[in-house]
Amino acid sequence: MAKGIKIPTNNLALAADGSDLLLDLIAAGQVQVDFLKVGPWIGLDRMFDRAKHYPILLHLHNSLIGHSIQPELAAIGQIISQTHPPFVSFHLDLPSSRIFRLWKKAGIPIPIVTRPYATRQAIENIQLLQAALSIPIAVENQAYHRRLGHDYLVDPPFINEVIQQTGCHLLLDLGHTRVSAAMRGQSANDYICQLPLDSVIELHVSGPGMYRGRLRDMHHPLADADYELLRFTWESCPNLQVVTLEYYGPAEMLVMQLQRLREMVL
Repeated sequence: MAKGIKIPTNNLALAADGSDLLLDLIAAGQVQVDFLKVGPWIGLDRMFDRAKHYPILLHLHNSLIGHSIQPELAAIGQIISQTHPPFVSFHLDLPSSRIFRLWKKAGIPIPIVTRPYATRQAIENIQLLQAALSIPIAVENQAYHRRLGHDYLVDPPFINEVIQQTGCHLLLDLGHTRVSAAMRGQSANDYICQLPLDSVIELHVSGPGMYRGRLRDMHHPLADADYELLRFTWESCPNLQVVTLEYYGPAEMLVMQLQRLREMVL
């Protein structure tokens, strides 16, 4: 088990997004999870209130490329102090600012951030986080559905170099994996086998879907292929601790998926 990580069961832990619906289902005894996944997108007050009653997985959307994370360290530390997560995860990606959203929409094939610069900055930002925070850091792979100027961000060699140089952990999102693998013209299994699986401590699971001829990160219900990919992956991740469902649909489908995942992780 990675240093600083405490899991409340003897098996893999199960987590899901800490929505109001999930809390209602927990209160009704219809589902059981070990962690609520939260982040500032639900509102700081709601996030801190959930942390008073449930174990928390903290997922932050602070990007590690495109700017220095130094000015954000104090706010990140404050959030951690009030949620007490076993580790904290960040996107290994560019910021979702207006200029980058316009760039993605236009599909301009210009590497605004070059690969060598992105590598250096990701490493520097992770090291800043490691020096400032008292808990482990994990980075999440992203979903790129078409080749553009920054599609190198989902290349396994890029991800491997960042993790090797920092010693941080990998949050492996399997929905993102399927999308990026399809963009690269390879199977999800082959893509996964190129990643630093010893560093994986958390898996995100959700179903991708087709949109305008490309596989996209849609957070659909898990299909049989997604469950099969989950089993294939965790058997290759010796330090895996948590499986997190990312699904925002109807209660019946949420319950069914969590029950099936609970049976798998026991």
